[in-house]
Amino acid sequence: MSPAERAAFLATPRTAVLATVDAAGRPHAVAVWFRAVDGELRIVTARDSAKARNIARTGRAALCIDDRGGRPVSLTGEGPVTVAPLDPEERFALWAHYRGEEVARATVARGGHESMVLLTLRPERWY
Repeated sequence: MSPAERAAFLATPRTAVLATVDAAGRPHAVAVWFRAVDGELRIVTARDSAKARNIARTGRAALCIDDRGGRPVSLTGEGPVTVAPLDPEERFALWAHYRGEEVARATVARGGHESMVLLTLRPERWY
């Protein structure tokens, strides 16, 4: 996939699978929403989730995005991940990307982002 094709693929809202490794060395894979911004993959999650704990410990993850319509296509980005406090604007942007601005406004207005974090994956490798 060329860089332009990858950018177009990542711009379309798709549920992806985030893969991390738990403290016992076992794989942990979970469906997530994400946004691609300036070469980064941004994911919102609960601060105490297994994925956030695994990333805080290892600092790495892989995100597999696929399209099962027609000929199956997938794209995986793997690399370091940072964990940061969640800005409500980032939560709004994620929800707006998947469900539209009206639903995003209602979701953010309900609060809860205080207990969430932003995971930012910076892919070193695409496959």
